[in-house]
Amino acid sequence: MSAVARVALHVACRACGDVFDTGLRTDTGSFARGTFAANYHTCPRCGATETYRKQDYRLVEVRSGRTVELPRR
Repeated sequence: MSAVARVALHVACRACGDVFDTGLRTDTGSFARGTFAANYHTCPRCGATETYRKQDYRLVEVRSGRTVELPRR
């Protein structure tokens, strides 16, 4: 059985383009199964608050800082 990666959810600000950590944490299995829609996040750089959907998130492994790609189904 493979280990499930613990990930941080990052997004790119639509106003200034800065990529930031949203503070949300999950694992890859839960993210793949879950619905992440209409989540509001405020950019720490420019202060813009925007709505983000599942496809907007970048998954970053908490321990290594590496980007995680989910397998396509």
